[in-house]
Order: sequence, then C-alpha cells, then structure tokens
Amino acid sequence: MNPSQGHVLSRLTRNAIRRNPTTAVVLVLFVALSAALASSAGALVVTVTGASASLMQQARTPHFLQMHAGTLDAERIAAFAVANDLVDTHAVVEMLNVDSSAIRITGAGTDTTLAPGLQDNSFVTQNAQFDLLLDTDGAVIDPAPGTVWLPLFYRELLDLEQGQRLTVTGPNGAVHLTVAGFLRDSQMNSSYASSKRLLVAPADLERLTHAVGQAGAIEYLIQFRLTDVAAVGQFETEYRAAGLEANGPTITWTLFVLVNSLSGGITAAIVILVTVLLVAIALLCIRFTLLTTLERDYREIGILKAIGVRDRDLRRLYTRRYLVLAAVGAVVGLVGSLALNRVLLADVRLFLGPAGRTVPSLLLGVALSALIVAVVGLAVRRTLGRLRAVSPVQAIRTGAPVAVASRRRPARLLSALGERPGTPIRLGLRDVLRRPALYAVPLVIYALGAFILILPQNLHTTVTAPDFITYMGAGVSDLRVDAQAGAAADRVADLDRDLAQDPQVASHAVFTTASYTALDTDGVPATVKIESGDLAAFPLTYSDGAAPTADTQIALSRLQADTLGAAVGDRVSVTPVSAGAAGVSGPLPPLDLTVTGIYQDVTNGGHTAKMVAPHTSADLMWTTLYADFAPGVDVPAVIAGYAESYPDLEVSSVRDYVDATMGGTIDALRTVAIAALAIGLAVAALITALFMRLLIVRDAFGIGVMRALGFRDGHVQTQYVVRSAAVLAAGVLLGAVGAKVLGGGLAGMFLSGIGLSELRLIADPWLAYAASPLVLLAVVAVATLASSRPGTRLAISTTIKDQ
Repeated sequence: MNPSQGHVLSRLTRNAIRRNPTTAVVLVLFVALSAALASSAGALVVTVTGASASLMQQARTPHFLQMHAGTLDAERIAAFAVANDLVDTHAVVEMLNVDSSAIRITGAGTDTTLAPGLQDNSFVTQNAQFDLLLDTDGAVIDPAPGTVWLPLFYRELLDLEQGQRLTVTGPNGAVHLTVAGFLRDSQMNSSYASSKRLLVAPADLERLTHAVGQAGAIEYLIQFRLTDVAAVGQFETEYRAAGLEANGPTITWTLFVLVNSLSGGITAAIVILVTVLLVAIALLCIRFTLLTTLERDYREIGILKAIGVRDRDLRRLYTRRYLVLAAVGAVVGLVGSLALNRVLLADVRLFLGPAGRTVPSLLLGVALSALIVAVVGLAVRRTLGRLRAVSPVQAIRTGAPVAVASRRRPARLLSALGERPGTPIRLGLRDVLRRPALYAVPLVIYALGAFILILPQNLHTTVTAPDFITYMGAGVSDLRVDAQAGAAADRVADLDRDLAQDPQVASHAVFTTASYTALDTDGVPATVKIESGDLAAFPLTYSDGAAPTADTQIALSRLQADTLGAAVGDRVSVTPVSAGAAGVSGPLPPLDLTVTGIYQDVTNGGHTAKMVAPHTSADLMWTTLYADFAPGVDVPAVIAGYAESYPDLEVSSVRDYVDATMGGTIDALRTVAIAALAIGLAVAALITALFMRLLIVRDAFGIGVMRALGFRDGHVQTQYVVRSAAVLAAGVLLGAVGAKVLGGGLAGMFLSGIGLSELRLIADPWLAYAASPLVLLAVVAVATLASSRPGTRLAISTTIKDQ
C-alpha cells in the first residue's frame, strides 16, 4: 500500500466513525461490558484467594483444631506435641460458652440478644502465639478491661455499633461490657462456621465465668501449627491413635481455607459463568456489527477495489477501525470494573481484609481486557474473508448507500393503506417468518441474554427456597434444633420427650453425628463425619441411589465419595474412634458398609455421610433434631415457644437456619442477580440497536416503497417493533428453557468444588417468566423506536432510484 492510499484509508476510517457514531458507541459499550465483567471476575478470584491467605497468615491460623467439651489433660497433650516431629507449636484455648439469649446488646436504638444469629457464642481471651483475633485494620487486638470485641458477623446481621452495651446475665449476676469494636476471626469469620468468639480481657473472662456459673460451659480448642501443612492428614491419624481428647468437631487447615473463601468463591463462580456467556454474545455481536458495516459500505468497498485498493488493505482498514474501538471499550471496561469491584468485593474486604494483591488484580484485568481485544481482532479478520467475493462492478451498480432522509411527509391521500388496522403488525410478523436466517443471530443473542438474566435469579430463588436445606445434608422440616455433644445431651433428650408428647407435632426425629476414619484413594486415613438416625423420617434428595435402610449400608456426600473413591454399590470400611469409650481398652472393630446413595452437601466442607446403624464411635460431635407440625398449627409461635423453653439449644425454623448459615452467599447471589439484570438489559438494548440499523440498510428499498404507498413513519416503526418483539419472545423462551434445563448443570460445573454438582434450580415464575420478560420487552421496544427514528431513514425517491 502506497502512502497516498494509506492516507485515504486513514481518512475513510475517521469518516466512517464520524458518520456512524451509533455503531461505534455500541461496539465500545459491548467490549466495555465484556472487559468490565471479565476484569471483575479475575479481581474477585485473586482478591478472595489473596485476602483469605493474608488473613490466615496474619492470624497464624492453626493447621489442626480439635474442639473438646469435658475434662482435659493438658500435660498429656503437651507431651504428645513435644514428642511429635510434625508439631511446630500447640496451644489449648479455653472458651466460655454462653447461651445466645443471655447475651443482650443495648444502646443507639438497639435492644437485641445474639439469638438471631443461631450461633454457639464463646467468650475468649487473646491468644499469645497463633490463632490471633484481629481488628478491621489487621492489628492484633489487646482488649481493655470492661470492653468486648464482637465478630463482624454480628455487626452486619444485627446492625450493631461501637460503644453499645453488652450485658451477660447469669444465675450469679450480670456483667456489663462496652462494645469496643469488631473483630476478624480466621477460624469463625464465615456464617458457615456455627460458632463465634467474643474477645474480652482476662479479668472480664473471670467475671463472666462467675456470673454464668453452671449455665455456662467450658470448651477447649486444642490447636496445632505443623511444620508441614500437607501432613495434616497424617497428623490427624496420629492424634487419633494417641487417644487424646476429641469430644467435638475436628477442623483442619483445608476446611478453614474453604469456609473463609466460600461465599466469595460462589460469587466468583457465578460471575465467571456470566462472563463466559457474555463473551459468547460479544463474539456474535462483533460479527453482527461488522456485517452491518459491510452492508452500509458495500458500494464504497466496490469503489475502493475498482481504484486498486487490495483486499489486504481493506481488511487492514476495517481491522484497524474495530481494534481502535475495541481498545477504547477495553479501557472503559477496565475503569468501569473498578466501580463494579467495590460492589462485588465489599464483603470480601470487610470480613477478610485487604488481599495485598492490588497490582496482580490490575494486571490480570489488563490481560483479560487485552484478550477480549484480541478476540475482537480475530473475529473481525475471520468475517472479513468475504471481502474477496465482492465484485467492484456489482457493488457500484447495486450497492445501497445511506442517503439523507427526506423531511417530506407522504401525501395524506396515499396514506389509506397505512390506516388499515393491524397491517404493520402482520407485515412485521410476515417478515420474521419469511427471512428466518436473518433473525437467527439476534435470536441466539436474545436467548443468551435472557439466560444471563434468568440464571442468577433462579440461583438466588433456589438458595432461598425451603427445599434448599436438602443441599445442606438435611431433610425439609418445620423445626431444627442443633446441639453440640456434651452437656447439652440431656437437654436434647428432654426436648425429644416433649416433642413426642406434644399434640401439635406430627413427626420428629433425632440424629447424632460422630467421627470415624476411612482410607482415601491414596490409602491415607481420612475423617468421615457420619450422621445416624431414622433417615426415612426427613428424607434427603439423592443424586445417585437411595437412602440406607439397613445397618450394613451408608450414604456418602458427593465430595466424601470422591475422597474415598466410592460409588453406589461399593463397600467402604469405616473405623470408629475408640478413645474414651466406656469399657473399651483397644481399637473398635471397623464397620464394613455398602454405599447405597450419593447426595450433595455444602456443610462441613462437603464431607459427610449418613447411616441408620447406631454409632459405635466414641467421638460424638453433635446432635440435630427435626420436627414437623400438624396442619393448622402456628409454626412460628410454636418454634418461639420451644426456643424460650430451651434457650441453651439452637432452636430455629429451617428458613432461619439457612439464612443464618448462608447469609453471605445469599447476599452475594442477590448482588450478582441485580448485576445480571443490568447486563441482560444492556445486551438486549445494544443488540437491538445494531439489528435495527442492519435491517434498515437491508430494507432501504422496501421502506421507500412502503412510504411511497402511504405508510406513515409510525407504521414503519411499528413493523420493526413487532419484529424485535417476536424475536425477543422466542429468545426469552429459549433462554428460560435453557436456564431451567442447562442452568443447574452449568452452575454445578462451577460449584462442584463445594459439594454442589447437580443443582435443581427453582424459578420464581412471576419474576423469571413475567416481570423480567416484560422489562426486556420494554427495553427492546424503546431501543427499536430510537434506532428507527425518522432521522435514520432514507428518502423515498433516492432509495427507489438507487435500487
């Protein structure tokens, strides 16, 4: 290409952008939308992993934690730690468990207990070497006498403020403390952790212990930092073999990492899924935009080829134009992602603190944006291959240049045809049926846009539905009661008796969970938390197989089955924990069980199991009780009555339990659903604008004929609105069906790491199939009217003459 040709092509590029600013703006917005979402998804992944790692590093989170209720031999634990080469340091932390209803917060318009959190609350003092409790600036807290530091979980749940008054009332009096601030707990930050620690000074812990007396319970955290975190499985086996205290849950480093990043990880997974779909839409739109431009420039292309411009130079002309627009869009998207990140990362930064990965996040955002620009370039070059088939003579003779719209109105006498009722609507529908191939691309894009809009809504509806409890390893019920093993066992027996005698209760069942060990796929002992009880009373939903019905059978959660390498029909051997078992001097015999079913569970790191056989393990961890009430019973009132009668147990409805456990995830999904709504509407508006411009270029002759026959501007616009609405309706239908049929599987691909591989999505019919389509229709109608306004149409005489 000689310099003069290069100058001409550059001028043509500038003129094309000035002449068609709408197309340029639409392309920039599409790339900006894709880049913003991709950058935010990358930042979310980097920030969640970085913030979780940073918090756990600052707090020096233990690699192995054994909770224990009951008497404890600290010297024996210390001797074991000294003799074990895997142990770097250890600590035994004393916690004072206090009933949530006995802890009241007052002041600044607040008067509430901690009961709504459905958590086990424990008062502790600051640790010396590791497992440190931090303030929101990341500093180690040294609480002043007379003050208390509360978990951030309660600040967000109960809208608490610094300076409020906390009162603990017990049989021996009351203790008043001032809320000095809110803490980050690397172990129990998340709502998925069922326990929360409240930090006080040593003198205040003594006062609290005296005040609550027998109403409180002492529990211990037996914690170890290891020389190699990868050896935690081996260490757990050695701890069990030593017969040390183990009357409570066991939590390892891996589970701490998972729990801390779970809510952010779920959000990242959904954003990545939406990003993938949006990039697919962007690819279609790039092709669509270029086809629109080629249609408009068809005669100009013929002239350029006639004067000797080569196909390679023409491809360079269009590629340069679109790369410039894509680069501008990528920059806009990067800037926009900064605002989007504030929304998506708000909870991550609040609960986990800064990630320390600002630069990597920005670099990843730049890389992803550059990748989108590269994809645009490849899509443009692929589409431009059709330039070779353009004949200069044919293009000059039959091209369809954009002419200046005439301001003359057609004669009133000729408008009779346009007055026939329904004619524009019939013509619009006829065109869609006559040229289905033309509408295929917008149909696919509308379907993907509806999919993006509806899928997060369905995910949020699913998580907030009563049946979601089945994905948390439990059956659907009206009442749920949780109690840790130990002192609460007698109270559970009392509640079991009261429920059996209550005529308002239709059915109830008690389940106990104990710890066993089994060999994983590598032959390394792994802990298996098995729940035992009448599994038929409140059945789960099984993705494979069915519930155990005999003592020789077991069901496994999906992640537990993967860990053990077991499937339905396989046999697994689980070994009970014998430490502390009455009358047992040696190891208990293993249980040889047949796997009858696989279910999904997001609790306890996704590793659980179910059986009907009575427990033989001495390591009882917790008890759960479920109940259904008779028809006509005021369920909330009855639950409130039992909660008042048993304040030392966690009594709640299943809905309250899910909200308390997954509150962060539910909020995150709500945010993603709102963002997806905005993205879906933006996609619909942008593709409609592009599609209308393409149709007007293609239909220039037909529009001129219709106007000559007496069709008014409004009638022509009505036709285009009908076409858009018809294609949109079909696209929304396809998107809704796709979200229902494929949505669960796609979400499962991204959420399988937390135990959800097969989600059965539940839709809110009014929201997903009525309100959302109506909003989409309104946006598409407005975009159609704006894109087919009189200023964009062609003059009658010029149009007919040019054809």
